[in-house]
Amino acid sequence: MILSCTTEELVVIDGNTPYSTFNISDIKIENYVNRLYIDIIGREPLDDELVQEVNRLKAGGLKRETRDSIIYKLMTDTTYRENEFSYKAAFVQNLYNQAKVRCLEGAADSEIELRISILKFGALQDSLEGNWDGYYAKQNEIRRNQATLDSRQSLYDGLIEYHQMYAFMIDNTIYDIINMNTFNFVRATFDELLWRLPTTQEFDNGFNMIEFNQTTEFFGSLGSDKNDYIRILIESSEMHEGMVIWCYQVLLSRPPTAAEVVTLLPEYIETKDINLVFAQILVTDEYANFK
Repeated sequence: MILSCTTEELVVIDGNTPYSTFNISDIKIENYVNRLYIDIIGREPLDDELVQEVNRLKAGGLKRETRDSIIYKLMTDTTYRENEFSYKAAFVQNLYNQAKVRCLEGAADSEIELRISILKFGALQDSLEGNWDGYYAKQNEIRRNQATLDSRQSLYDGLIEYHQMYAFMIDNTIYDIINMNTFNFVRATFDELLWRLPTTQEFDNGFNMIEFNQTTEFFGSLGSDKNDYIRILIESSEMHEGMVIWCYQVLLSRPPTAAEVVTLLPEYIETKDINLVFAQILVTDEYANFK
């Protein structure tokens, strides 16, 4: 609303959007804050949060430093908050949920927990019957599924980096069911994590490593079983590039340009810090729609 006045009367003109001194409308600033909250912690800001952040952005002249301070607060602040424990906890939960959507078709924790319960019952039966091969096989499956659930807390505690969470997302019963047999497993891990299909040589080496326990070279390292395959894939530079691509796809709905990859990838490979990649995108005028 714009107010115009003379010494004789006050004229109110309806239907106009107020603009800040930065020539960016308050509506755009509010939309930016809304989007930050949704993309970082998985929910819209409360009314008081929205007002606080909008005022903070305007007082800071929409400068990068001000945007960064809000972004990193949402990703790292551990102050207790009702229902979500803290902003950091909500951010980690959101990352965990997105990893499950990416690899496990969004399977609920309760589904994984149910499979663990079934396996525990089967392991007990095997132990009573003296079927120790079956018992230890089920114990291994329990461990794999539990590790998937535990990866959320491990990420929060800083015991793993975000790209390493995907090692657990592709190593559990549900992923095995979605991508039955080694052929589908190798193709799916490349497609979902690296955003491409394997070359013939990459596929053959990965397949032989998993299916026949052959010692083969894979992304410059030697491996001889499925565990080696997962470890080498997850720690490869291509996995890190795949994470950068994923961030752009999720936050901007487009792949990064070659220049953007060249700018972000070296530091990400060095630091392993997904927060850095998120922040570099979230701070831009393109993301904020400040154009």
